[in-house]
Amino acid sequence: MSLNQLIYFSIWIFIAICGFMAIGMTFYLGRSKGKEIDRLVYGHEISSDSIFYKILRLPNYGGAFASRWLAKRTHLLHIRDQFDKKFQRPFIITHYLFMVGGISMVLLFILDKLFLNIT
Repeated sequence: MSLNQLIYFSIWIFIAICGFMAIGMTFYLGRSKGKEIDRLVYGHEISSDSIFYKILRLPNYGGAFASRWLAKRTHLLHIRDQFDKKFQRPFIITHYLFMVGGISMVLLFILDKLFLNIT
């Protein structure tokens, strides 16, 4: 196995770990803590939502908790101060896991096309 292949596969393993952790955290947050935020944002609890809807919605809450600018941009500034830091931390971690995984996928594609030439 060459160095290029080793770099390629190690980055893919990193992306997979980030993805599985983010999806696992999304399941956990959607079943436990997401319903509290939904009650505050929408006025009611969303009882039957799919994992795909949660994957779109929960990192958005994490971005609102992580950054005041993102909270203002997504019109979620009013929920930012309603919850304590201990409640917000898993949402922030999930948001960053999705971001790191996505950016790593794009960087791996660029590295593969420009330098690694594996595929």
